[in-house]
Amino acid sequence: MEIISLHHSEHWDAIVRSMYAYDVYHLSAYHRLDTAGEALLLHYCSDDGNFALPVIVRKIADTDYSDITSVYGYAGVLSNREHPHPEAVRRFVGELKFFFDERRIVSVFARLHPLIACQEPILSPLGSVEFANLTVGVDLRLPEKLQRQQYARSLKTQINRLQRIGFSVRQTTAPQDVARFADMYYETMDRVQAASRYYFPLAYFDALLRDTNACLFLAMYEGQAVSGSLCTFTNDIMQAHLNATTDRFLAFSPLKLVLDEARKEGIRRGMNILHLGGGKGGHDDSLFTFKSRFSKQYFPFKLWRYVHLPEIYQNLSNEKASNTDFFPAYRR
Repeated sequence: MEIISLHHSEHWDAIVRSMYAYDVYHLSAYHRLDTAGEALLLHYCSDDGNFALPVIVRKIADTDYSDITSVYGYAGVLSNREHPHPEAVRRFVGELKFFFDERRIVSVFARLHPLIACQEPILSPLGSVEFANLTVGVDLRLPEKLQRQQYARSLKTQINRLQRIGFSVRQTTAPQDVARFADMYYETMDRVQAASRYYFPLAYFDALLRDTNACLFLAMYEGQAVSGSLCTFTNDIMQAHLNATTDRFLAFSPLKLVLDEARKEGIRRGMNILHLGGGKGGHDDSLFTFKSRFSKQYFPFKLWRYVHLPEIYQNLSNEKASNTDFFPAYRR
């Protein structure tokens, strides 16, 4: 198995782009945004099939061990075939175990991509692949009239009302607009009491727009940006990656107009799907309900968990209070 670092980003991206399906979350530029550990691409190549798994390797404090996680978003393993050959999967899994032994990896955690169905059969031989919640996607291949027909009736009414009373949407990558969006995003994170790991620095927004195929959509009212969505466009997949609305205009819900206009841009760019993502913690919360008003096309979001060194994992976890929901338990 070939181990590729960010020093060889062109090689990293060439491998990712050779796969059957991939997204922005697999590319080297996106992994540069993660400072939690060492970003690596684990690449296995054989006559029966090729696989690529991007990971973040993190040192476990005060030990000689490390663990693995995935970037924020939807990553997971890639294959050059829609239906990987079982023998190739078996050998790839063996190579992963060898890598975990070499690097003294205690546990592995990854957020899988809801739109890439081959990931579970590849990873399920190691640990467990568990359903987390549902995500929402708008099929941009449908005629636009049919896309709009999937909208909740009230959503169409509210979008029309936002336009009628003076809201509009524009695309931008200007530094001052990015800074304004970051402020709105932090305001949104404060409102939902998000964990500290979701407070990305301004440099994160700048780099995402500079180094990936991304665009910022801002809702404007009387010359002021009041809501926005930072979207990426990769390999026919459009992601509404980060959304934000200022507290003052929350009652108007201008993000509805933003996402509707972003959808139209996705059509113009030839994307197959606008992936809106899921809710905060399940498929029945208010965020999921908001997104599901745009479409009833749902996808399963799953998590991969694997303990490679059970005894070490248990010893590390015993030092923490019991919490069965958090993985790995020793990092809660």
